[in-house]
Amino acid sequence: MKTFPDPAGLPLPGPGDSLVVLARVAELAAWPGFGFALPEAEEARIARLLKAEDRAVRRAAWQLARLLLGAALGCAPAAVPVTRALNGRPQLDGAGAAQLDLDFNLAHCSGAVAVGVARGGRIGVDVEDPRPLDVWTDIARDMFDPADHASWRAVPKEARAAAALAVWCGKEAVLKATGEGLAGDPRTVKLVPSGAPSAVQRGERRLLLAAGPALAPTGFACAVESDRPPAIFVLAPDGWRTAGL
Repeated sequence: MKTFPDPAGLPLPGPGDSLVVLARVAELAAWPGFGFALPEAEEARIARLLKAEDRAVRRAAWQLARLLLGAALGCAPAAVPVTRALNGRPQLDGAGAAQLDLDFNLAHCSGAVAVGVARGGRIGVDVEDPRPLDVWTDIARDMFDPADHASWRAVPKEARAAAALAVWCGKEAVLKATGEGLAGDPRTVKLVPSGAPSAVQRGERRLLLAAGPALAPTGFACAVESDRPPAIFVLAPDGWRTAGL
């Protein structure tokens, strides 16, 4: 029986560095050694989700996060000291996490999960399922300010859905990195979709925004408080592989 690829085989970020681990839910399910019980409080939070598929993907995201963080901290996944800030953002506690100055973030959609870990700064990650153009058209005014909305409408129709997906992921990653999360107004996050990492100033935080086709067509973005882009790893049928942005 094959076992889940050892997260200890991934490099621990050095000071000022970060990494993101991405996996499709179907790939995770193919590894019998992946499943393990989460702490009771996390299982209770997951159990409140109404749909079985939502519970499964949330559990997979937290299992992947705990495996990665446990390898970084040198402890069992269930022993990783996760707490929540007043705004609900998950964070690490304890001397080991403080000594390494670790921050982490996780995201999931129906098809994929992502976990980001950074040393010396905040990190936010987002993954999103692709949506048809009519869905993006319905929500565009909630994600774009008027000027950006007009610019998006000027994008050729065949490319407009992909452009909206990239912007949405980027805005979510930024708001998760700052801790604003769902309380933040995505219209106030000014982004220009591009293939290269770009700097975003949000309050006192300067974030490097990186996005790319690592799990295409699933949308992905990472915002990290660093001058260097994250290292990206994707779970493949034979283990971890690096992915470019």
